[in-house]
Amino acid sequence: MQLKHIYSKVLLTIFLLIFTHSLATGSDNLTIDFSERLRVISWDNPITLDSNKEEGSTFTRHRTSLGLNWKFSKTGEVYFKATNEFRIYFKPNRDFNIHEIFVDNLYLKLKNLFKLPITLTIGRQNIILGEGFIMLDGNTYDGSRSIYFDAVRADIDFNKKGKLSVFTMYEQKTDDLLPILNDKDQLLNEKDIKGYGIYYQGKIKKHKAEIYYLKKQTDLDEDSSWPLSIDTTGSRLSFFIKNGLNLSAEAAIQNGSFYGSRIRAFGGHFHLDQNLKNRFFKKVIIGGVLLSGDSPEDPVLRNWDPPFSKWPKWSESYIYTFINESGIGNWSNISSIYISIFTNIFKNGQLNTTLNFLGSLEQNTIPDFPGGSGKKRGFLLTNRLNFKITKSFSGHLLWEHFRPGNFYFSKAENYNWVRFELMYRKKIRR
Repeated sequence: MQLKHIYSKVLLTIFLLIFTHSLATGSDNLTIDFSERLRVISWDNPITLDSNKEEGSTFTRHRTSLGLNWKFSKTGEVYFKATNEFRIYFKPNRDFNIHEIFVDNLYLKLKNLFKLPITLTIGRQNIILGEGFIMLDGNTYDGSRSIYFDAVRADIDFNKKGKLSVFTMYEQKTDDLLPILNDKDQLLNEKDIKGYGIYYQGKIKKHKAEIYYLKKQTDLDEDSSWPLSIDTTGSRLSFFIKNGLNLSAEAAIQNGSFYGSRIRAFGGHFHLDQNLKNRFFKKVIIGGVLLSGDSPEDPVLRNWDPPFSKWPKWSESYIYTFINESGIGNWSNISSIYISIFTNIFKNGQLNTTLNFLGSLEQNTIPDFPGGSGKKRGFLLTNRLNFKITKSFSGHLLWEHFRPGNFYFSKAENYNWVRFELMYRKKIRR
């Protein structure tokens, strides 16, 4: 029997046994959490930067999640969450589809394992490390529908002064580990991915230091002939300076191979945050991003590979321009300087305005798209209004506008991207 089938049966058996017991005994340690997210999204031409291609789209996204958490002892718990997300398209016109109901989370967590400060988490779980620069999203191709990893993770606490996390995971091209209702063969990744890593978080006085190593591998299979093996080693530092001023910086190097070619890449980012005591202006952030790119004269591959972090970290819209450049979510060959200003425009509403000047480390070599010969990617303006209606009900309105530079073909056009969201979250404890 294949390991993945053993894995799925073990997870389902654990859940059914423990959850059935909780219902039978009427345990008061059961928590039910529910969330409903509605998004309305509209854009014109962020993928091709060409209005003649008529790629504009307007649609809604409806995501519903129901989670059950049961603490069956002081040191043990099990969590199950099912999710469905469907879309309604206004442009282009598409047939309605309720899409899949799938297992979003299903894990067993054991604390103080062997009476030691060790927490073991086994199963489908969300894993976010640091700011998500190397690890946040396990499923690139389903957008924000899910971010889970099928993983085993052990966290070791050192007297609350530091924590060491060791983990291994297996991410699939399409999910066949756990049952799916109305299965649509949703594409999750380019191909099956294996990985493991070690991540340490500690403190030096008031400052925070993180060091990590992450391995990512794909293999030859019937669908692909490009094996990838890549090691990412890096560190993240957070400094408290004074009077609400903080500096965070992260950098990593990558070594490996891709279908016989060597990989040597680097990536990093920083941001300086100043909290303000003004009633209107609350915070100012100045930051930058540097991600290496390929050079046509160099036989070594220099493109930064976001290991498990192909999510819209710096922009919800600009990530679409990578579809025809280096692939979905492949943040690479980027230099960026940005400034963000946070303002309280009303009691429960905060506006975040970001001006981002984007460039590239290497000139473009693809004649079709991006098509330019310079290193100026362009200017990105982002405005995001976050608001809170009640304790459980919140939302935001996001508008992003991009003006392309000479990194793109001469007739590349501006684009606009808009999203409106309402989110409802509720927890019920029995």
